[in-house]
Amino acid sequence: MKLANNIDTTLISLITLTILIISSLSWMVLRTLKEGRKALKEINKDSS
Repeated sequence: MKLANNIDTTLISLITLTILIISSLSWMVLRTLKEGRKALKEINKDSS
């Protein structure tokens, strides 16, 4: 019984950690794309 309970806790922790990592990476990617788009607009504005 104790082992099954421990496995459940481990699984929940892994799932939580995975969600946290994926959301952090997604946030970083979206933020980078947004900054890149802004930078490209400024470069295009400077060159014209």
